[in-house]
Amino acid sequence: MTSPTPLPSRLFALDRAIRSAKPGLCAERALSVTRYFKGQNGERPMAIQKAEALCAILREKTVRIWPGELLVGNFTCHRVGGGLYPELHGVAMLEDLLAMDSRQINPLQVQPGDRRRLLAEVLPYWTTRMLAVRGRPVLEAARFVADQLSPTLSLINESGGISHFVPDYARLLAGGTDGIRAQAAERLEQVPKGSPEAAFLEAVRIACDGLDAFAERYRAEALRLAEQETDRIRAAELNRIAEVCARVPRHGARSFHEALQSMLFAQIALNLESLDNAVSPGRIDQLLWRYYEEALASGRLDQAGALELLGCFALKLCEIIPAFSRRLTRFHGGLFNGQVVVVGGLDRHGEDATNEVSYLCLELMDQLRTRQPNWHARLSKKSPERYRTRIAQALAKGAVSPALYNDEVIVPVVRSRSDSDSDARDYATVGCVEPVVAGKSFWSTDAALFNLPLCLELALNEGRRFGSRKRIGAATRPLESCQSIGEVIELFRVQLERAVDRLLLDLHAIEEQNLRWHPTPLTSALLDGCLASARDASAGGATYNGSGVQGVGAVEVGDSLAALEAVVFRDRKATLAQVVEACRGDFAKDPALRARLRAAPKFGNDDEFADRHVAGVMRLFSSALARGHSARGGSYQAGYYSVTAHQAFGEEVGALPSERAAKTPFSSGLTPASGCDRKGPTAALLSQAHLPLSEARNGINFNLQLAPWAVKGEPGTLWLRALVDGGFDAGCMQLQVNVLDPKLLIEARDNPGKFPGILVRVSGYSAYFDDLSPAIKQEIIDRTLHDAGIA
Repeated sequence: MTSPTPLPSRLFALDRAIRSAKPGLCAERALSVTRYFKGQNGERPMAIQKAEALCAILREKTVRIWPGELLVGNFTCHRVGGGLYPELHGVAMLEDLLAMDSRQINPLQVQPGDRRRLLAEVLPYWTTRMLAVRGRPVLEAARFVADQLSPTLSLINESGGISHFVPDYARLLAGGTDGIRAQAAERLEQVPKGSPEAAFLEAVRIACDGLDAFAERYRAEALRLAEQETDRIRAAELNRIAEVCARVPRHGARSFHEALQSMLFAQIALNLESLDNAVSPGRIDQLLWRYYEEALASGRLDQAGALELLGCFALKLCEIIPAFSRRLTRFHGGLFNGQVVVVGGLDRHGEDATNEVSYLCLELMDQLRTRQPNWHARLSKKSPERYRTRIAQALAKGAVSPALYNDEVIVPVVRSRSDSDSDARDYATVGCVEPVVAGKSFWSTDAALFNLPLCLELALNEGRRFGSRKRIGAATRPLESCQSIGEVIELFRVQLERAVDRLLLDLHAIEEQNLRWHPTPLTSALLDGCLASARDASAGGATYNGSGVQGVGAVEVGDSLAALEAVVFRDRKATLAQVVEACRGDFAKDPALRARLRAAPKFGNDDEFADRHVAGVMRLFSSALARGHSARGGSYQAGYYSVTAHQAFGEEVGALPSERAAKTPFSSGLTPASGCDRKGPTAALLSQAHLPLSEARNGINFNLQLAPWAVKGEPGTLWLRALVDGGFDAGCMQLQVNVLDPKLLIEARDNPGKFPGILVRVSGYSAYFDDLSPAIKQEIIDRTLHDAGIA
């Protein structure tokens, strides 16, 4: 077995400082962008205005260098904090501003002066100018905002701006912002003066200038602190930081240190330009491998020094959190922020890409165990034994990272959306689980979340929700008139397509608003295709375009259809009318029928009867989405992860024929419903492998909860590795593992703060257990515990 490499003590000190900091709401960005746009007359191109606004934000924000840091740059004015984007999600995030610091879930400290200025300056200006209402008639805008504040059928995340992409950091490291400016200047000579293309290219130059000025502020601050520093070693570190900041990101990176600092400055600026959600560094081991080799060969850096710098980078990503309102936290709980870092997998030529930087990252996953970054590991048939075993070792010890991705399944999926095999092999993941072409795609992978089981409830009740006379769906015939499960599925299809059409109509309008009002010149400068086409990413300038919509609750719909087929049509143990009546009453009057429905085949048991129904739901959802096209070009693609929407959407849906009770959580992603995967982890993985995963082009999450005693010691590690290898050989797409004792989780639930370091995989991302809502904590506790490993 591989022996862990000890982490430098500096990393644990920085980790303690970050974890002990109280998260705060930062008003700086909101105030800067408001002041800037109040001073504009609206006549100049929006691309240039947005670039100048970003420069104002970077120029005016607080600059801090924290004790012990080797990499510098703060996302907000707080050690740990979240910013506001009033021009995007607008005033919606301010609805509980007066209670943000006292709310039960994810409280944020707010300075009294900031609260006053947000209410007096920001709120009045953006109420009628935020993205969701611009360009809409008043009544339609009011309807849309009200629906999105309390979503039942869908939540359109893109109304808060477009994010979820992997920048082309390889280009930034190679040529710096000077290289980008030179390319923009060359392209500018080829387009008409005064054209939208010329405005875009000028905006790229302005944004790059702003990023360089941001780095210069840190150079000056490092020199100032060095002059005051009495500790000789720390003074030398600060002077070295100043030298690095004088070099990058303007020029190409020459060293491991410069490469990481250049990416960090860009990471911060990109998160300030648009929605701070899932700007993902991507394949960091591939980006840094050349610098690591050169540093070791020259003697400028050893393995311990590289590990220290890499750890500093990972910890900086922990300093940003989302500033969500209480209502939106229901859908994105646990201080979610999916900055994905990927290791391993194939290279562009189809050979194994694992290197020593991959293993340094694995050490950080195992020993540091931070909320960010969202660590992912790619696996292929060519992945080395050492790499596979080290991953299994970290997971068996409870690291919860990395989440695992199968190249044999995902590369063909990405290839179906791209133009070359090499681009597909070079995929990275963003946000929670979504595969993208790194540096080339703008696929808005978290455009919206969709409530699939609500469509089933509407199919069961002629287009109405249980207990309501108002028809919100299609006027379909009574369920009782169906003579086969095929006819029931047809009712569901009609409701699904009607609801998806409504979603895509609203989503397309938001895409148009992003195109008009929210260009992102710095993002576009770091996406292949935008400079060549002289078009912003929001206008379809990237090489690959499209959008992703998450189907939440596919397993519940599939299990319900399987139960109806088994109990009503196959075994004749009940009628459709009886099942519908039982669902209306939440099974209170018919426990015997509920027991029969519970005993029906369920997804997660390697049972073709149940698995094909979940597969059918996936196909129907993909087909419904395929009928529309994004305003940026490209198609809408289905994904199956839920963040915490499986709990929020579950609260909106009545009892289902699967025997799920009303208002209870769905399973996350394509994970079997809690307690329903009764035949062990191998059967659960085989059920996933039987699904049409090529229909999940936007990715899936699949949780597996294992007991610590099942993976104890070297035999347990080897058993876990064999389980992963077997599942991926069978055709699974994705897997994330929680190794947790439910007794410990129950104690942590009942005693908040007693175990502050417990990390859990929720739905494609990690969160500290204490940061989750009571409902999501219980959902994780209730997940099936597989305890029959080597014991």
